[in-house]
Amino acid sequence: MQTQVVGQELGTAIRELIPPELVPVFVAVTYLGDAGVLFALFIADYWFGDRRRGAHGLGVLLAGMGLIYTLKNGFALPRPSDSIAAVTIDGYSFPSGHAMQSTIGYSLLAYTLDVGTRRLRYAVAAVLITLVSLSRVVIGVHYVRDVTAGVIVALLFVAGALYVTDDEPSTAFWLAGAFSLAALAVTGANQSGLAVFGGAVGALLAWRAFDSVPVIETNLSRALLTAVVLPVLGVLAYFATELDPPLLVVAPVVAVVLAGVLVAPILVHRVTPNAS
Repeated sequence: MQTQVVGQELGTAIRELIPPELVPVFVAVTYLGDAGVLFALFIADYWFGDRRRGAHGLGVLLAGMGLIYTLKNGFALPRPSDSIAAVTIDGYSFPSGHAMQSTIGYSLLAYTLDVGTRRLRYAVAAVLITLVSLSRVVIGVHYVRDVTAGVIVALLFVAGALYVTDDEPSTAFWLAGAFSLAALAVTGANQSGLAVFGGAVGALLAWRAFDSVPVIETNLSRALLTAVVLPVLGVLAYFATELDPPLLVVAPVVAVVLAGVLVAPILVHRVTPNAS
């Protein structure tokens, strides 16, 4: 109890240090930890960077989402009072999903990318993770304990996932399937658990179905993927995860989305084989 009180007081102190006019900035910063943003980064890497690296990142992030839903629903702790929140948000408080998502995504990118020096990549990842975690406290939707635990658990998860998967995408998708089953068991097969399960199944089936995926090299192909395919898949994902569709359609729709992500370069290459 004393630890909880100290944590609440620390959160209050942090919010009092932030001028009110900067709160909207932190509301914007928190979107850097949204699942959609992080998935888009790994999708871009899969489509335009390194196929195996991007697919592996998608699998690990998906597995991480399963862990997040398992922990949140397992602890089922309430969020701070609505009276201090700058935005309206539902769901449980512990651990912070945004802190975990950003830690998984940005630390994994820092570890696997070959841009710049490793020290610089880790520094950028640390700044992004810190900003996202701080933003959740500043906008009043999490306690300090939530973001602290989220970062620590996520770092341990990434280390374990890298060891278990050995950079193999199919193993990462199997890992996502395992965590999705845990989420289904804890959540009672709710929307979030079904979404992770569907994504894992769709990704695994699509990955195993094709031996090779073409490299996207033409401007037309890049434009089709970015301006047509990504928005369509994004709308489907939003429908299945953010709206309130019948639960029976959640897993199939998300399965189509993840399979579509992996198969899209093949389809685009077929319709624009000679584009320049």
